[in-house]
Amino acid sequence: MKLYFIADNIINRVVGNINMGENQLALLRELQKENKWWTTGQVPTELIREFKRVDFYTYRNLLDGDYPNVVVGPRRIGKSTILYQLVDFLIKNKRIPQNRIIFLSLERPFFSLVKNPIKDSLQIFEETTLKEPLESLKEPIYIFLDEASRNEDWALQVKEYFDKKYKIKFFITGSSSPALFGKSSESLVGRHNSIMMLTLKFSDVLGLIYGPNMAKSLTIVEEKVMLRDSFLKAIEKKDPKIFYDALQTIFVGVGSEGETLLQLALNTYLLMGGYPEFYDKKQSWAGGSKIMREAYFDAIISYDMQRVFNSRNPEKIKQLYTFLAVTTAQQVNLSTLCGNLGISKTALNDYLSQLQQTHLIKIMRPYKKNKIKIGNDIKKIYVGDVGLRNSVLGITEDEINNPILLGHLAETVAQDHTLRLKFNIDRKGICETFFWKYDKKEIDIILEASGKAIPIESKYAEQIRSEDAQELKNYTAENECPFGILLTKKSLQFDEKNKIVSIPLWLYLLMC
Repeated sequence: MKLYFIADNIINRVVGNINMGENQLALLRELQKENKWWTTGQVPTELIREFKRVDFYTYRNLLDGDYPNVVVGPRRIGKSTILYQLVDFLIKNKRIPQNRIIFLSLERPFFSLVKNPIKDSLQIFEETTLKEPLESLKEPIYIFLDEASRNEDWALQVKEYFDKKYKIKFFITGSSSPALFGKSSESLVGRHNSIMMLTLKFSDVLGLIYGPNMAKSLTIVEEKVMLRDSFLKAIEKKDPKIFYDALQTIFVGVGSEGETLLQLALNTYLLMGGYPEFYDKKQSWAGGSKIMREAYFDAIISYDMQRVFNSRNPEKIKQLYTFLAVTTAQQVNLSTLCGNLGISKTALNDYLSQLQQTHLIKIMRPYKKNKIKIGNDIKKIYVGDVGLRNSVLGITEDEINNPILLGHLAETVAQDHTLRLKFNIDRKGICETFFWKYDKKEIDIILEASGKAIPIESKYAEQIRSEDAQELKNYTAENECPFGILLTKKSLQFDEKNKIVSIPLWLYLLMC
């Protein structure tokens, strides 16, 4: 009642000065619901949450940049939450007056009834809340545009404000790259800062499991950069001991108790993956996975695939994802897959592309130094997130302990984090990893760094046998690699003769 009373008072005050129609009043009310800080001076606590993922600390440094920031990523990974956290940061830390910040979510059903939701909302904001013409702003205002792709003309409208050089800072999100950067987005080429936001990394999830204070002591934030630097230095100097010594320093510093906590967290991560809502302590894994399976998965296939890609056969796409989820981290023969699903090669390639563009899968090509000669028949395909995979397949907490399944999930997580490591150490290069196969020989992951190939094998088991690393040793020697990496469950070792560094998976993930 109090909020409506406040809203009525505001409307009564502005009606005396502005000739507002019924539709404008309704729009103002809707904006007030979304921007409660206009009246309270603070963002509601339930919207900002205590936990902050690493991305937040990067994004807050972009708030005062010259170009609109466009964040693209899967649904339900916390993009809206991070926008609210940025609003909270502006009000509390930057001391920005609350009437200079507007949050607009185009996903809300109300805005589908508004012909020009961005322009109309900004006009109402300008006249009733900001009370200062946009063209004569002396200090910047901040516009947070959530799920912008729901409006086809969002980029044209943002460009219009940008080209007029108004003092406006835009932060924009969208769940699908093709949808967000569709028809009108060509107008923003060279005029925006593009950012990819993915599901939570292992280091992020520690904050959800143990709380921010304990997580901070376990995530080796300061040492992470040191590890990456030692990794690159070891490659450049062809001296793996540089990397191993840095790993050993971290490993010893964590201690036995910390190692136990990290291993327990990794077990949870292999089940729940990187979607924040799986870690909601108010619901069980069974309940959370049911919601994700029936709401999120069905929605992204039925809605996004049809709306963005005009897909006419969502059931086939569901079948394809389910098959790939079962076989994650395994090689796939595309011709065989066409036969199993009863679809053409063209349709299969289209569906694979759509699943990849909506972040549901990741496709890895075989490694060749000449990328042009890479074939197109055999690929290795991973699910984008193991938690979503486990929820779609209905995997229980007991079933996750199957050693073979754990091995595939561990490799899936390792491949995902290796891609992130590639991005962090080589911002200018193409963010891609590969696998290697010759006859019956195979290397799980090939990471190119500093112009060198680093072979990575995932062996997530209690005991590592000498033969488990034999192919890794052979590949490292035959291709004169600086060193190879063996990802294990527990072992940290350095085989100086064969240049193989064995790393517990939890430690490797923290570095990425």
